Amino acid sequence: MSLPASRFATALLRTSVVAFAFAVVAVTAHAQILPPPIPQISVQARGEVQVAPDRARVQVGVETQAKTAAAAAADNSKKQTAVLAAIRALGIPASAISTQNYSVSPVQRYDEKERRVILDGYRVSNIVQVETDKLEQAGSIIDAALNNGSNRIAGLDFLVKDAAKARDAALTEAVESARRQADVAAGAAGGRITELLEVSVNDFERPQPRQVMTMAKVASSDASSTPISEGTTTVAVTVSTRWRFEKR
Repeated sequence: MSLPASRFATALLRTSVVAFAFAVVAVTAHAQILPPPIPQISVQARGEVQVAPDRARVQVGVETQAKTAAAAAADNSKKQTAVLAAIRALGIPASAISTQNYSVSPVQRYDEKERRVILDGYRVSNIVQVETDKLEQAGSIIDAALNNGSNRIAGLDFLVKDAAKARDAALTEAVESARRQADVAAGAAGGRITELLEVSVNDFERPQPRQVMTMAKVASSDASSTPISEGTTTVAVTVSTRWRFEKR
């Protein structure tokens, strides 16, 4: 036997109200039994260590210009061959020398009188990169290049081959610094920290190649050696920590 539509709607509404009431009671009861938040102190800290580079990277080049691209390339090849021979004579293996850039481009100018672009010739650039674990060779590589036809020093970088140990030391320093700061903050607040709740490593600054600006010098038989100082590079780590706080 089916109910009239009006009585069915009324019964359904009553059922919905009762179900909603039970849901509200359940949520309220659950909210009442939640434990209070844990008193805590959050601290961010940074640790860093200075590392001595153990690898040098030198970029030397030859730029030539001539009326034709072929002539400019031939002149460049002759000079770069002499440069590479001089560098290898220092004991640098061929595996440590690589071509970084080779380009041929037109040399143009705008003639105001004729109101047109005039082609004056072609420029060829050949840049090679030399790497060595003997940092003291960096200056000798530059000298050998300049004294044998190179007319461009594109860069001199000092690198750290393996930064893992330095990173571990920086991370240790960062966490210890966070602990000290948390201790000070807890003491000022009239309490102490009891345990570490969370620690996350936010950032690791890898040692970037430290670039040293160099200037080409006029090659001569009595030219003094190019002085080079590698200095140090920085490895840094940043951490975020949360510590449980307890009132004394």
